[in-house]
Amino acid sequence: MKHKIATVIASPVIFDLEATAKKCCDIINEAADKGASLVVFPETFLPMYPWWIWMAVDNVKRLELYERLAGESVDVHGDVFKSICYQARRRNIHVVIGINEIGGDTLYNSQAFIDNRGDLIGLRRKLVPTGEERTLWGRGDGGDLLVLDTEIGRLGGLICYENSMALSRYALYSQGLQIHVANWPGSNFKSQPRDRTRTIDTVCRFIAFEGQTFVVASSSCIGEEEVRFYHQLCPELKDSFAVGGGIAAVYNPFGEPVGTPMTDQEGIVYADLDLGDIRKAKHMIDCVGHYARPDVARLVIDDGSKRPVTGFSNTRPQPVSFEFDD
Repeated sequence: MKHKIATVIASPVIFDLEATAKKCCDIINEAADKGASLVVFPETFLPMYPWWIWMAVDNVKRLELYERLAGESVDVHGDVFKSICYQARRRNIHVVIGINEIGGDTLYNSQAFIDNRGDLIGLRRKLVPTGEERTLWGRGDGGDLLVLDTEIGRLGGLICYENSMALSRYALYSQGLQIHVANWPGSNFKSQPRDRTRTIDTVCRFIAFEGQTFVVASSSCIGEEEVRFYHQLCPELKDSFAVGGGIAAVYNPFGEPVGTPMTDQEGIVYADLDLGDIRKAKHMIDCVGHYARPDVARLVIDDGSKRPVTGFSNTRPQPVSFEFDD
């Protein structure tokens, strides 16, 4: 089975959910015009990735920024999110997008999986926010290690450094994962002695090889508006926070890029996937089949929801189906 996949590198309209959602709808249109059956967006693209958590910002300012972000974050039952689902339905395309999700009064770093009928078929939360992210987002649980049956194959994913969690990856492989979505934030923010883009590329290549699966990587890049905002917020960042960064790429089950990755600029990468290549890769290494040794080592998963109060039937986010006037 063959499919055309689109993956996005783009900058959001910061602190503006409606404007960023409109940008998403325009990109969905463009990808559909090119014949794509899936389009993937970066981590927390709606409405932005909060880079300030890694900066020298005092607690009073952090609270102000948190409140601004929360006010522009995503209610998956709301009209703004519905507009993206409608566009997926109208253009007959699957969409995976990273969102700042409002769950009660807590924010979560979440992946939303929308099918080509415009239904939210999967909503998962990042299991472990990384480092300073823990000051902003809540955590997911074992129920967030999900793989979804879709018309384009078995679809799952992890967010940013979740992709380094070997047991979480293995949990997805064991469910017959065929297309792995890896959402990332991307930037030229030199806060650590590493190349973020190279890290994303290396990790995604390895996941494709390890899991014998296709990997679709999407990350944001930093726009002029974002640079101006952060330079005003922290003037000392002048030489360490710049326009660009990020990567969009697709990798085959042998760990090789399909097509040419795009880095450091906004755009869309297209790739033709043949799911039959998965079987060719698994002939040599099937990490959950003939290349596994359950007599030596096994993974035990607790996939139940973990909530502060139990006993109610609505203990975790449910798929969402909208009614559209078309």
